[in-house]
Amino acid sequence: MKRSEDIIRILLADEHRLVRSAISSLIETFDNMSVVAEVESEDQLMKAAAHDNVNVALIDAAVISSNGLGSLSQLRSACPGIRVVVLSTYSSDSFIRRLFVEGAYGFLHKNAGVNALEMAIQKAARGERFVFTAMEPEEFVDAASVVGAAAIQENPLTTRQSEVLTLVASGFRSKAIADQLNVSIKTVETHRADIMRRLGVRHTAGLVHEAIRLGLFMTPQDTDETR
Repeated sequence: MKRSEDIIRILLADEHRLVRSAISSLIETFDNMSVVAEVESEDQLMKAAAHDNVNVALIDAAVISSNGLGSLSQLRSACPGIRVVVLSTYSSDSFIRRLFVEGAYGFLHKNAGVNALEMAIQKAARGERFVFTAMEPEEFVDAASVVGAAAIQENPLTTRQSEVLTLVASGFRSKAIADQLNVSIKTVETHRADIMRRLGVRHTAGLVHEAIRLGLFMTPQDTDETR
């Protein structure tokens, strides 16, 4: 029996209903994993990610390719706590590197087996960055060894701190952040102080800079370039 407090909540995005159904059925056989939402388009992906308390998003590259993969950055900015695993048959180094630059946590080739799918979800939920290309020998490798460390922006913040930082960078004051996250103003201020300590900044401008560096906030110019 799956324990609700330990369950990895998964958002599944694929254009084809039959594929979604097959992958979802497989995932439901895994320990402590559950598909909480299935979508077929980029718009549906963004809405489900924002409302279904998702831990891991398993996304077919075709769903996000129409926007030049820029939707990964948008998803990361809107929902920084979600770990994205991209599935594709296309596995060039440049393509995989772009995925990680845009915010993916993992790449899983669609020729991977069932065990690899389960391991990929587990790794993403733990915050690991990985690549599985299904080339011989079939194995998971650290993403930095494939795409370079510079392509991977490590976030030292917790999920809640990332949410607070994103809202601060977006111009929200402490009361508005507290209202949006349904916490007290004192809690927001505590998070803010912890964030500044972890990132080594002393003022709001520094927080905005760090939010951009970590991919938690996109400037208007960056947003235009992803279109």
